[in-house]
Amino acid sequence: MLYFFVSIVQSIYIHMKSILYIYLLFCVSSSVYSQKETRNFSSAEISGQVVEETNGIALEFTTVSIFSQKDSSLVGGGLTDENGYFKVDAKPGKYFAKIEFLSYATLNIPNISIKQGQELIDLGILRLSPDAISLDMIEITGQKSETTFALDKRVFNVGKDLSNKGGTAQDILDNVPSVTVDVDGGVSLRGSGNVRILIDGRPSGLVGISGANGLRSIPANMIDRVEVITNPSARYEAEGMSGIINIVLKKDNRSGMNGSFEVSGGWPENYGLGANVNYRKGKTNFFVNYGLNYNFNPSVGYTYQERYLGDTTNASYIVRNGERSRLANSFRAGMDFSLSENQILTGSFLYRYSISDNNTPINYYDHTFLGNEPKGRLLVPTFNYTQRSEIEKETSPTLEYTLDYVKSYAKEGQQLKASVQFSSNIDNELADYKQGYFNNDVFEGNTLIQRSDNNEDQQTTIIQTDYVHPFGKESKFEAGLRSQIRNISNDYLVEEFENGYWSKLTNFSNRFRYTENVQAAYAIYGSKINKFSYQGGLRMEYTGINTKLLETEEVNPRNFLNLFPSGHINYDFGADNQVQISFSRRIQRPRFRELNPFFTFSDNRNLFSGNPNLNPEFSNSFEIGHIKYWDKGNIGSNIFWRHTSNVIQRVISINDDGTTLTQPLNLAKSDNTGLEFFCI
Repeated sequence: MLYFFVSIVQSIYIHMKSILYIYLLFCVSSSVYSQKETRNFSSAEISGQVVEETNGIALEFTTVSIFSQKDSSLVGGGLTDENGYFKVDAKPGKYFAKIEFLSYATLNIPNISIKQGQELIDLGILRLSPDAISLDMIEITGQKSETTFALDKRVFNVGKDLSNKGGTAQDILDNVPSVTVDVDGGVSLRGSGNVRILIDGRPSGLVGISGANGLRSIPANMIDRVEVITNPSARYEAEGMSGIINIVLKKDNRSGMNGSFEVSGGWPENYGLGANVNYRKGKTNFFVNYGLNYNFNPSVGYTYQERYLGDTTNASYIVRNGERSRLANSFRAGMDFSLSENQILTGSFLYRYSISDNNTPINYYDHTFLGNEPKGRLLVPTFNYTQRSEIEKETSPTLEYTLDYVKSYAKEGQQLKASVQFSSNIDNELADYKQGYFNNDVFEGNTLIQRSDNNEDQQTTIIQTDYVHPFGKESKFEAGLRSQIRNISNDYLVEEFENGYWSKLTNFSNRFRYTENVQAAYAIYGSKINKFSYQGGLRMEYTGINTKLLETEEVNPRNFLNLFPSGHINYDFGADNQVQISFSRRIQRPRFRELNPFFTFSDNRNLFSGNPNLNPEFSNSFEIGHIKYWDKGNIGSNIFWRHTSNVIQRVISINDDGTTLTQPLNLAKSDNTGLEFFCI
């Protein structure tokens, strides 16, 4: 895979049109990485080194911000290098500085005075201590590790991993420990597919209606890190049986103009290019992400079925050979604006458009075995067969608007956050089907010509507010409210060409409407006593779901009011050994396609239908783990147990004509136990 990496440096003002011109120039040829620094000799250089307080490890990518004492305006800043060093230029005057790093207490440096003629202000070694208020216990593991561990999550930084370049979110998740992605793009966490996928901490149109297709459309260059939350606390929405995967997108905080560009290629056909551009000046920060990705994926699979009728066995050997190509564009832009020293307003806009072509021929080899005749897939003759071909084109435009507000108070750790998000996601699938018979491998003509038009439109509105109030240095209280309203419409039309006309197949066509209303409130209290840390919370969620078939006027309203407690305990035994115990209660609401009674039509012998009468699954999850930290890495283990009720499973039934129908049903209970070891 070819990869070139580019960075455009600080302190250069370029109009946004010029950015586009530069980007196009680099995409045509190759990518370059450069950084240019200008130095005004009438200014001084503020320098220092940031390290971890307990073990002295240098903290790379720590944010250093320099503010004017006169009006608290931001005058400069940057990030520390791989050895924790930083340099910031400033003119003569009086300043104060803030040193910030994820899960560490912010270090404030007051009264930095630069006199006329001074060239260097050395702040020396600056030590950051873990933030006791956050109770997250994140430990930096050194330059070789891309992973940090918290009380209730693991954070995987993907920016430096060259194997992720040019790929998609699906490729990145497939490289994250405990996470697996199947050939269809389905994501599993610890063996369970009931996992909640968030973007920047909330549901997003980037994931899409179906999930798998959305992940294939997110370029890897847009992703900063992945957070795996196996036992979420009450601050997170209760959706997701096995936990939450939070994909955090990139946004640079360095001053001036910064950027990176990349071009990549791979086999099977996988081509991509991307750009991340950031411009910060004064109280305003602009950021832009763009990604273009093309991939081609061949697939093959088979199904073997036997149906017993007295002394005869009717066998079907079904072979699928598919080819799927996808071209996806993703554009994201936004702006941070400092309303005051302690208030930030962020607005962002996202647009994604993807096109997919799917060519999937299916061959049906049918044979009747008599009496005690040997049976099996390899004994079915393959010179006479029925072939059903599907040529499908899918388009998927997505729009998303987000507005965030953050206010920090004079009391350290006290904070108020509020956000509003609206997203619109459309999937349109047009498919043509032809079915004919081959006699001794000679095609005898089409016996069926059909087509389908499947339109899915999803609109989601989310309003959320969170408040954190610390008590002393070791305790805090959190509370929040969340409202989510989701509306999905699905119009599915299947037609057959006969006698020169297209006629509607009423058994497969319908219009389906889905409305989901989730209202939530939560409260959490946490504290630390010597080496013992704890956190307990309770979340309440009201869920209202309504499904409606417009053709038959079938309406099925559902309402649920549930409580979801959570608890986390951490004990530090010393010598960098910690034991963690956690508990959470979770819910898995039926997915839209599990409730949708429409039939799939690509394989007219093996049909799938949703079930609008499904109830949600509930689980109680327990986990105990141990972590041993070393200077160059860490090792650990986890034992988890998850008890689930109202388990949804797919059940296959055989119709009188020999076709099968797969439908999800609430069946029973399940218990999942697992043991994990990791060394990173």
